[in-house]
Amino acid sequence: MKLLKFKTLVFGLLAANLVAGELKAEEDIPTKITLIFEDRLLTLDFRTHPEILQQTPSHFLVVGDNRFPVSFGENLPPSDGLARVETEFKTTVDPEALAAFFRTTSLVSQREAEPVKLTLKGGSVAFSGKPTTGHYDIDEDKLAYLLNTALAQGDEFVRVPAERTFAPVAASEELKERGIESVIAIGRSDFTGSSDARVQNILAAIRKYNGLIVPKGRTFSFNAILKEVTEADGFVPELVIKGNETEKELGGGVCQVSTTVFRAAFTAGLPMVDRRNHSYAVPYYKPHGLDATIYLGGQDFRFSNDTPGDIAMQAFTSGDNLYFVFYGQDDGRKVAVEGPFISDYRKAPEPEIIETDQLAVGEMLEASPAHDGFATQWVRRVWKQGEAPQEEVLKSYYRPWAAKIWQGVETAQLTPELDETAKEPVTEETQEAAMVIES
Repeated sequence: MKLLKFKTLVFGLLAANLVAGELKAEEDIPTKITLIFEDRLLTLDFRTHPEILQQTPSHFLVVGDNRFPVSFGENLPPSDGLARVETEFKTTVDPEALAAFFRTTSLVSQREAEPVKLTLKGGSVAFSGKPTTGHYDIDEDKLAYLLNTALAQGDEFVRVPAERTFAPVAASEELKERGIESVIAIGRSDFTGSSDARVQNILAAIRKYNGLIVPKGRTFSFNAILKEVTEADGFVPELVIKGNETEKELGGGVCQVSTTVFRAAFTAGLPMVDRRNHSYAVPYYKPHGLDATIYLGGQDFRFSNDTPGDIAMQAFTSGDNLYFVFYGQDDGRKVAVEGPFISDYRKAPEPEIIETDQLAVGEMLEASPAHDGFATQWVRRVWKQGEAPQEEVLKSYYRPWAAKIWQGVETAQLTPELDETAKEPVTEETQEAAMVIES
């Protein structure tokens, strides 16, 4: 009888609290959480997807200075003093709603993928089909736990426990004998905003690499394959800046291709032999720190194929994205990449005005936007079977870059040319900077 009265008291107090609206709710819940995948970021915005969150009540029996978690249906211990029940609402993730959210994205496959067919033709590989960026096999239970922890702590970033899955590969027997049998990495870059001429140069360049085979134990050289940039190969002129002069040169945009090849090689865990970042942070190459500049006769991009078999490259565009797919032999290596870690931030200088008679008098055109300077670091860890894990830090330094503004003037108003001996000498740095801008 005493126990029954105590329970009646507990329920009565709880009902009173409900009526009075005194239940506690969690505060400082993030409105969004950024999900970090291997090759992208995805924002989980709870304002547009409120169904992902749920409110779970937790009940506490308060006796004097003591507070005990309880659940209804328990045989509560008798109490001789006044007791009350406090209820708190804990915000958690609804696993079913989370799974439904991912089904609305392109991150998880909704159907059986068609195999990509590879055949050997004339020393290079021909492809039928594209694996695009692959999909993710997400550990949804673990992700729900990580999200619940982030919600409780007010964190705004969560690294997603997931593994990439790609379309199956149907390679010819000749290619299988050379170890070319599965997708081992995909590199992607975004060239949104490129001019028609820049896009044309990207397409002309990737034709030289699509189907290329890098034999095992060999070093790939981007410049050795590019060889030259000519109109006969489909390259067109694009405006570039050299010092304070403006010119049109063939091949503006080729660095988009070298950068995308680099990203595939980097995520594959292949050794980097020669790589250099651009002088300033080019908008086409976000996230910054994962770019590779090249120019013929100077800077190259090279990597080594240390896998057990040959590597075949597939290059294609989809919308405003450029992809390089590496096919080879999965030797069990695991690769983890973290970054970018930004430091040494510096604001861009004031704009530079460049007078030209190529524009109407008084007309102004931004030839090159301003770019702030900073340093980036990416950490790559590679685990090979039977070997100790290897960690390396990829460092990039981007100098602040002033906007270049062309201003139309009369030809007679142009500053006279300096004597040849007074002109700024052409150095590796000025050559590289020119290639950066045109790319």
